[in-house]
Amino acid sequence: MSPLCRSVVQAWRHALLVGGLCTAVYAHDTIIFDAKEAAKYSIDGAWGQSTPIVLHGQATAILRPEGLEIALTMADGAAYKLLDPGQTTAGVANSTTDVNDTQFTQDKPLLIARARTFFKVANNGAELPVGSVNVELTAARDTVFHLIYPNPAPGTLDVGLTYLGQIPAGEKELITVLDHTGTTLGSATLGVDNPSLEVTVPAPGTFTAAGKIEAVKPWLIFGASLVVVIALLVALNKFRRTENQ
Repeated sequence: MSPLCRSVVQAWRHALLVGGLCTAVYAHDTIIFDAKEAAKYSIDGAWGQSTPIVLHGQATAILRPEGLEIALTMADGAAYKLLDPGQTTAGVANSTTDVNDTQFTQDKPLLIARARTFFKVANNGAELPVGSVNVELTAARDTVFHLIYPNPAPGTLDVGLTYLGQIPAGEKELITVLDHTGTTLGSATLGVDNPSLEVTVPAPGTFTAAGKIEAVKPWLIFGASLVVVIALLVALNKFRRTENQ
């Protein structure tokens, strides 16, 4: 092997070592979720056990500067069953096959009115009133609700669901609360025995442990790139000295 090749190989070995360490830190908090794999998990997260989590809906709450935004997604006519639990109201869709664009347009005011009661949000013990509410029907016939609440103050934020007694037995609602950077403040599957999630809203300018990791990731990538460049320059310098001797 020529001196140049030997130097380059050594440089790449050092670069890969540093890059691997940075990748381990960068990727440790990454979770890949495939809905088809959900049945392999139990409620406590163990692999290959029974009693998988069956989701009735999924909610994501984001602490944006303009307010707390909650997006709640329900599929397979679940929202309509909450709108009309007994399925007796004439003219209201009651199954996925009934929910077309025309029917949805007709039922939209009823869905919005019902959505205003879906959540009970409290900040430091004081209930936050819901502001604007909207609902959309996706191409996959999922019903997505968008609710806006006043921006909570630093302290405790309790997000509860009021309709858990109406969903089918054994089903859960998944809720996740994120700050404005996308850092997860808390996540839980809620049911009648666990109807709310409490998280801590950080004061402006402070970071959670996860937030600090997110903030340092760009520096890890920059550092790894810098090490690679320096290692290559050192290898080339050694090669030039060898050639001149």
